[in-house]
Order: sequence, then structure tokens, then C-alpha cells
Amino acid sequence: MEINDKPFFKLFGLILLGLVVFSCGGKEKESPLFGNWYGFEQDSTYYELYINDTLIVLNHENIGPIGYDYQIHENILIVSNAAGMERIWLLEDLEKEFFTIKDSLETITYFKLEVPLDFFKSIQDSSSYAEFKDGFTSRYVEKKDIDAQ
Repeated sequence: MEINDKPFFKLFGLILLGLVVFSCGGKEKESPLFGNWYGFEQDSTYYELYINDTLIVLNHENIGPIGYDYQIHENILIVSNAAGMERIWLLEDLEKEFFTIKDSLETITYFKLEVPLDFFKSIQDSSSYAEFKDGFTSRYVEKKDIDAQ
């Protein structure tokens, strides 16, 4: 008795081809929110945000870098952390050089920050992170001095 394997291999080939085409298809468009940003609290304290596809890291002189999960649904930004804190923002403006978020308590505008060493790349080794941390401290002192004038 002879077994006909051809239909199985044709089906397997089609599935494999479909997977290759699907996985090589267009990459998801990178969000304009991705990158490095800076802003000021209501008391003019300088801080920075570093945003990738799943995480917003807030870097503040007094509390250091803290990570938050986030999701975007149309123009709603939902920010949360492991401690159960959640805040819902309206994403009012999202431009190449700035974005503005608003909730019932405040409106904040963040501005694009060009840094030589990205936060997410810097955490891969201790010397890069030390360099990044020194850069943040320099920017913080510079903005603090400008604000004091």
C-alpha cells in the first residue's frame, strides 16, 4: 500500500509560506509618542519621560526613574503601575516636537528631547547608565539655573 504524502506537503508548504509572508509583512507603525521628552511640574521642577512601546519611564531628580505601563485607545492615554495606581489622560496634541495631555487636575505639555544616549539603551550596562544619569543631572541643573533667573 502506497501512502500519498503530496497533499500534506502542499498544505504544509502553504501554511509555511503564509506564516513567512505574515511575519515579514509591514511592521507596526512606530508611535510618535516613542522617544525622549521633558516637561515641568506646576512648581517648575524639570523632569523627563522616556517612552517605548509598552513603558513610560518618568525621571525626576527627587524620585529617580520610575516605570509605568501605558496603553493608548484613540486619544486616551491610560497610565498604570504595579502598585495599582491608574491615571487616565486625554491626549490633546501629538506633534513631532511636543505633545499635550490633560485630565481633570492638570494639563501638561512635553517637548522632544534629543539625547546622545537613549535611556532604554543605557540600562543595558552600568557604565552607559552612569553616563546617562550624569546627562540627566546636567540637564536638570541647567534647567534649574535657567528657571532661577
